[in-house]
Amino acid sequence: MSSLRERLRSARSSEDFAWACLLTNLIGVPGLGTILARDWMGLPQLALSIVGGVLLTWWIVAFVAAELRTMMLPPPGGPDLRLALWGLALFAVAWGWSLLSSVALLRAARARHPSAPPR
Repeated sequence: MSSLRERLRSARSSEDFAWACLLTNLIGVPGLGTILARDWMGLPQLALSIVGGVLLTWWIVAFVAAELRTMMLPPPGGPDLRLALWGLALFAVAWGWSLLSSVALLRAARARHPSAPPR
C-alpha cells in the first residue's frame, strides 16, 4: 500500500501530470485540473466557470424559447444580452485564471525534475 502512495505522490509532481492538468483546465472544465493538482485555488476557478456556464446556458435556452414562440429574429421580449455577456466574462476569467495556474504548475514540475540537456 505504501508503494502505491509513493507512486501517486511522485506522479503528482511529474511533468506529465502537469500537462494533464493543463489540458483538463483548458479543454475540459476550468479549475478541475487545478483541483486535481491539489491546489485549492481551483475551487473559485471551478465556481466561476460553473456560474458562467449556467448563465450562458440559461440565456441560450431563453433565447431559443423566445425565438420559437415569436418566430422572429431577434425575438421581441427575448432575454437580455447582458446575461450572456456576464456568463461569457465569468467563464473567460475562470479559463484565464486556470491557464495561469496550470502554467505555474508546469513550471514547478519542470523545476523539480529538469530534463536532460540536449546532445
